[in-house]
Amino acid sequence: MALYPAVQLPVASSTPFLSHLVHWDHSMTWPIPAKHEYRAVQGRGRSGSGISCVEVDASSPDSEDAYLNGHVIDGRVILPGTFYLVLAWKQLANMHGLSCEQTPVCFEDVNIVRATILPPSGKFVVCTLLFLV
Repeated sequence: MALYPAVQLPVASSTPFLSHLVHWDHSMTWPIPAKHEYRAVQGRGRSGSGISCVEVDASSPDSEDAYLNGHVIDGRVILPGTFYLVLAWKQLANMHGLSCEQTPVCFEDVNIVRATILPPSGKFVVCTLLFLV
């Protein structure tokens, strides 16, 4: 802000356009997938409209997701990073109609930017957007 004076809006009609300074590189073409080329990944929850949603319920000790309550950091229940990796692995396997045991994977350069804190209810939904077949 210190380099340029403040701009008073609206600008004057005599202000020159900048569009001639921008040049687009159209040398590469990318295919645009049609709607039928998308497939919703079937998860352990509801799916449809090209979105796969997995419902997680860690509120009950009898739930298959109850183990998540044991991952406590600074007094908060945090979703383990491995949860995301296993979820991605399961969905990749589902895309190909296989089980995880039939689908070897290798994760490289994985960055988890932020910890996910489980809500006090222990219930939440993880959604994954469209995947190309």
